[in-house]
Order: sequence, then C-alpha cells, then structure tokens
Amino acid sequence: MRTKRQTFWERIWASTIILYTFVATFVVWKALHKYGVNPYIFFVIDLITSWFYGLASARLVVAIIHKRWSETQKWGWLSALNFMLPQIYILVVARRVPRDVYVIIYSVIGVMVAFAVVGIVSQIRVARKDKIAE
Repeated sequence: MRTKRQTFWERIWASTIILYTFVATFVVWKALHKYGVNPYIFFVIDLITSWFYGLASARLVVAIIHKRWSETQKWGWLSALNFMLPQIYILVVARRVPRDVYVIIYSVIGVMVAFAVVGIVSQIRVARKDKIAE
C-alpha cells in the first residue's frame, strides 16, 4: 500500500518525464522528420509511455526500498520497456539515416539510460534516508 506522500512523488516524477516528452518531440521534429520519423507518432508513443515509465520507475524505487523483490522485477521490466519504446520506434522507422545520426541516437539513448539510473539511485538514497529518519 502506497502512502499519500509516495503517490504525490510518483505523480511529480511522471509529470516531469511527460514534460521531457515535449522537448524530445521538438528534437525529433527538427532532426529526424526528414528521415521518415513522424514527430506526431513519436509524440503519442512517448507521451503514453512516459506516464507509465514515470509510475513504474517510482514504484520500482519504493519496491527496492521495502525489499519487495518480486515487485522490483515487475516494475523494473515495465520501466525499461516504457523507457525504450519511443527509441525503438525511431530505430524501426528511420530510413536512409547517415551513420553519424545513428551514433547520435545511440549516444542520446545511452545518456538517457545513465540519467534514468542516476535518478532512480538518488531517489532510493533519499527515500532510505527519510525512512531512517522516521
């Protein structure tokens, strides 16, 4: 059972991720539409998956803190899947893309993965400190 505080922070985290969707869509529109990536389709995919990624990653943090390992596995997989779907869309539909663009796409994915891991680890640390303080 999640507390009101946990629910609040889950929603803040998910909302922040959705804001990122607008930035990512702008970048896709500017840089990748000429290679067959439809920014509107990307936006819809990213918007839907962003909300689920935000909730899943927040619940992943809570599951890790409370050592609920079966939940950790479930939320970890859901988080990873929703994180990767928009990037998979780009890789599937992009055509005649110069090699340098693929390097940039993979680099962005790598940076985003690193950012996600750092964000989740920092949330776990803060939550554990809060739990110890209680």
